[in-house]
Amino acid sequence: MPFYFQDYKEMSIAYRPSHADATYDMKYGVRAVQGGGRSSARETIGRVASGAIAKKILKLFSGTEVLAYVSQVHQVVLPDGSVDHDTVTLDQIESNIVRCPNPDYAEKMIAAIDAVRTRGNSIGGVVTCIVRNAPRGLGSPVFDKLEAELAKAVMSLPATKGFEFGSGFAGTFLTGSEHNDEFYTDEHGRVRTRTNRSGGIQGGISNGEIINMRVAFKPTATIGKKQHTVTREKQEIELLARGRHDPCVVPRAVPMVEAMVALVLVDQLMAQYAQCNLFPINSELQEPLNLEPAN
Repeated sequence: MPFYFQDYKEMSIAYRPSHADATYDMKYGVRAVQGGGRSSARETIGRVASGAIAKKILKLFSGTEVLAYVSQVHQVVLPDGSVDHDTVTLDQIESNIVRCPNPDYAEKMIAAIDAVRTRGNSIGGVVTCIVRNAPRGLGSPVFDKLEAELAKAVMSLPATKGFEFGSGFAGTFLTGSEHNDEFYTDEHGRVRTRTNRSGGIQGGISNGEIINMRVAFKPTATIGKKQHTVTREKQEIELLARGRHDPCVVPRAVPMVEAMVALVLVDQLMAQYAQCNLFPINSELQEPLNLEPAN
């Protein structure tokens, strides 16, 4: 038997705890044992490829830039404000294998992953994604709010367990006067906000500030430690999973998150052009899209 199939031999008869094995059988009656099939992050190759094209379109036609980085691995958490969202670069993010733009915390994250790997276990973490120079007006009220579209897109990725944007859950500890982003007029006569607790989106519509969101990823389900489970015949057994499985999926998730965000923004850019640019209602207040290709 080829070594690849030997790695998955035990998993062909038993369900991995917290994996999609059981629910796929419950719904379809069949499942892909080797690699997890549609529940594997391998399926995101098409998303990342199309997302790369979407990022080029955004950069070319609206000067929009999408960047994501690892901001937490298990209990190693980047302090608030340690990454400047106005200036952080792709080179800084890609300067280490965990895709964390802070070198000191990157080393701590690497150490945390190595420590859990040697014990046959896994850990999760958080990917932060920012969108710079997003056009104003993306998104629509009620069912097509921009944050709802972004949440649906990134939460469709494997292993995601949480999503927040702007102040997120921390905003619940503030009062209205503490949380509100006050407006002002900048030197170019544009309406801006002095703070950005709204995360660049208000009322489901982008306001031109930096869009920022955070996506939580769970620990990898397939681990090299014995766990209690059941077989497809409903017999209780102990499972020790074999094979090559990531001790932490978070660094790999960075381009996936970027891709899904970019795809949503391209859709919204086209919708905004069709809805409001071609047929403006009040051109004195509406801000037109400038979609001239950059040189």
